[in-house]
Amino acid sequence: MQKPFRLFHIALLFIAFQSVGSVWGQEEGLASFYHERFHGRKSSSGRVHDKDELVAAHRTYPFGTFLRITNLDNMKSVVVCVTDRGPYRKGRIVDVSSGAAKLLGFRKKGIARVRVEEVPGPIDLRWLDLIYPKCIPFLPTERIQPTPPLRMKIGR
Repeated sequence: MQKPFRLFHIALLFIAFQSVGSVWGQEEGLASFYHERFHGRKSSSGRVHDKDELVAAHRTYPFGTFLRITNLDNMKSVVVCVTDRGPYRKGRIVDVSSGAAKLLGFRKKGIARVRVEEVPGPIDLRWLDLIYPKCIPFLPTERIQPTPPLRMKIGR
């Protein structure tokens, strides 16, 4: 009677330790940046890529998710918005725009070891439509929509 109880707890602990990284929403690995030849081309989400915008490509995060990218060499960080899929190079976890790579300090180097964390955003008010129908006039959700990715001009 004691053995199945112990096996259950051991299996539960094993599963918990395996999923620690995904619970906290962090991952570490190599990052690269979009080459300037992609400036003006359409990304997977349909947006036109701008090299000065703070955007990124990730394989699994949904479009519009904000991520904090931290360069582990110099501890500089920047918040980017996922607008594309990729990177397709094995061993890399994220591609950032040229402007974000410049702010992170790895533009000349080309790649860097980074930590990627999902930034908790404001409450998604689209879920309120399920709780409170549209017939309630005092809950306008149209004005509180997510804004497009930030555009930052980098001085020369």
